[in-house]
Amino acid sequence: MTLEALSIVIYAFLIFAAILVQAIYSSRTAGPAYGISNREGDPPGMGAAGLRIDRTLANLKEVASMYLPLALLAVSMDISNGWTSGAALLTIASRLIYVPLFYLGIPVVRTLVWAPSFVAIPVLAAGILIGAAG
Repeated sequence: MTLEALSIVIYAFLIFAAILVQAIYSSRTAGPAYGISNREGDPPGMGAAGLRIDRTLANLKEVASMYLPLALLAVSMDISNGWTSGAALLTIASRLIYVPLFYLGIPVVRTLVWAPSFVAIPVLAAGILIGAAG
């Protein structure tokens, strides 16, 4: 399995885990009745931690909407080079560190850790173009 393919699996796990954290937190703070409701309105008792949990998941999904299609393209085209594997490693390492930092509410460092995964997106695209041309 290439690093690009592994990054897809790890990213999917990160999103799954973030959804699980969100569901558990919501159940504990808003109660199980909220979980089975139609969820109109904000959950009660969300607090700052709940907002960070929601924003963490939203951020994972936002970056996934750009990263995952490119990673899937690289895998489907059987392109793996220094650019694509470097971007995959940078994305996953950055995301694995970023998520707990966001949950814990650690400012500045969180943004510094987030930035490499954002930069990795055009790097991955460049690696695909280079691999396709080569």
